[in-house]
Amino acid sequence: MQRPAAPPLSAPCDNLSKTPLIRGALGELDRRIAVEHPGTPADDRPNTRTAAANRSFQSASAYLEASTPAHLRRIKRFSREGGPDLSDLRGFRNMTKSSLGRRKRGSQSPTKRSSNTTSTKSTGPYDRAFQQHLIDHGVFPYRYEYPDGGTPPPPDNLEEIRAVLAQPRPSLSPSRFKNDDFKKFEKEDAHATTEWQIVANVVPIIEGNIGDRKCVSGQIPFNNLDQLTDGSLVPGNPDRYYGARPEQLDRRIRADLDGFIVPSTQHDWKIMPNNILAVKGPDGSAAVAARQANYDGALGARGIQGVLSYGGSESQNDGNSRVITSTYHSGTLKMFTSHVKHPTHPGGRPEYVMTHLDSWALTGNMGSCRQGLTAYRNGLDWAKHQRDKAIKLANSRLHTSSVSTQVTGPLTTDQDLVENNETTSENIRQFSPPEALSTSQDSESSADELAMDTPTTKRKPTRGRRVARPAP
Repeated sequence: MQRPAAPPLSAPCDNLSKTPLIRGALGELDRRIAVEHPGTPADDRPNTRTAAANRSFQSASAYLEASTPAHLRRIKRFSREGGPDLSDLRGFRNMTKSSLGRRKRGSQSPTKRSSNTTSTKSTGPYDRAFQQHLIDHGVFPYRYEYPDGGTPPPPDNLEEIRAVLAQPRPSLSPSRFKNDDFKKFEKEDAHATTEWQIVANVVPIIEGNIGDRKCVSGQIPFNNLDQLTDGSLVPGNPDRYYGARPEQLDRRIRADLDGFIVPSTQHDWKIMPNNILAVKGPDGSAAVAARQANYDGALGARGIQGVLSYGGSESQNDGNSRVITSTYHSGTLKMFTSHVKHPTHPGGRPEYVMTHLDSWALTGNMGSCRQGLTAYRNGLDWAKHQRDKAIKLANSRLHTSSVSTQVTGPLTTDQDLVENNETTSENIRQFSPPEALSTSQDSESSADELAMDTPTTKRKPTRGRRVARPAP
């Protein structure tokens, strides 16, 4: 009788150009073997490393009979805590995999099985396969090189963003940010041994007075966003993100772009996150933080591009970035941009590129700390400015045009944004939420507010535009 073939493996392993030798891939190999040879005794299974290692030991009954009571208690405790696969020791033919210890946040979701269905694990930034999966789907990390040695282009406004980050801020002038302030920051950073402590005690010093606290959130999975690749990734989950209040954007636009700009199923949470921070404690991995920032930044870039494209009539992209992502690990702040790139071939998926802006050792000396805090706070103002412009454009198009609900291509030109933008600081303030207009001396949206536009001529909007929605 012909044996049934093993069911095909879903993402992530089969969708990678090269499968890494990781626990998930080895576990999937064992699962396939068990499905392909359901009636085969354990000793007759193919010679994998696990099977060979198990055959090198004595039988389970002989091993347990020779064990001391203390050793048996250790075996039972090890099993209760999620030890290795004990199916062969117990004489079972079906593999029942258990997890070794507690998963870190954002790593993998557990495998669920039943007698009729099988689902595989999702992959997250703690897995080695995660970055390759993103690359295979056109989400490129910092310093990525194509096989021919070329590199993805940086955003067209890269130098403009760097200039904005370097602008001095009154709240961080030598007369206001003194040596005692630097010592306090050093102390908080040294005493923070976990991600939670860094987010609670260190990040508030870095960000300063951000004005509207209702535009800040974090450590909430982006469960409501549509998948960026093929459905096999865990949701994004930044430690800190900055977005807009839902009521700033017309509810009809929010409904149309729900899976691209509304991260949480709790629709009163912040929308359009375009400034994102990934934090790691002293024992954490900077590489994991970079992968998280790359992934979350691509989600943010897709979302704000969708708002800019709303009601547009063309499927083009201006090559600018409107998203900043940052990582903080062991006193070092790194800042990046994420932007949408044209598909490499007609009809292809849009690509997302991560580009380095600058890095600062905040605990190095007071000068470096002041520069890093200045850049981060300027980045917050710049990102808010980009959100406000995109929201104003989308609301204006909806209110002045007969917008169809038909969905078109992923990207549109930003020329409409330039031509419809009100260019003075006063106009930007009038469009901002009232809570962002604090008049305190240290407010990051008053004395330190950025005004980066140049005067342009307004164009009368055309009617009958279609709703442009970004591709996943």
